Amino acid sequence: MSSQSAPSDVFIAANFIDASACAELKAEARQSSAIPAQVTKAKGRVDLDMRRTSRLFVSAEKEIQITGYLQELKPMLETYFQLSLSGFEKFQFLLYRNGDFYKRHADKNDRAESPDYIKARLISVVIFLDAESESYTGGTLVISSDAEQFRVEGETGKVVGFRSELLHEVEPVRSGERHSIVTWYF
Repeated sequence: MSSQSAPSDVFIAANFIDASACAELKAEARQSSAIPAQVTKAKGRVDLDMRRTSRLFVSAEKEIQITGYLQELKPMLETYFQLSLSGFEKFQFLLYRNGDFYKRHADKNDRAESPDYIKARLISVVIFLDAESESYTGGTLVISSDAEQFRVEGETGKVVGFRSELLHEVEPVRSGERHSIVTWYF
């Protein structure tokens, strides 16, 4: 993990999901077909110059398990960020392979043409299912906060939450496979 302390608008909890549960989730997801992840679900747009990663899928039983983790996380985020959250979007299970990335972007904006779900986002969440130092190289999550960049290395079971208007990116994976779960609280 980065030696610098997290900015106040970034929440980090190590070992939020234990390693054996992470391994089970990855093993099941690997059995699904990978499809390109969309940039926005409103138009179903895939933009491989902006985001090159794949979505994987899990059984209804594992979806319930992941939803339980996200419900458990909600009051922690509310306390940390001092706000009330009413729910979260359906999560995405993501696989980044060699060369995959997501360029710098924000998950929330208030532009008139933006879909309501993007305008409603308050907190973005990433749950790492494997460790950057063991399963892959590169693929670091970089969050821009108050004119500084905060680098978050993946660790098995670590959760990272941050305000959805913050610019962030996933640097290209150089080797191996990076598995994560993402969602957005509103």
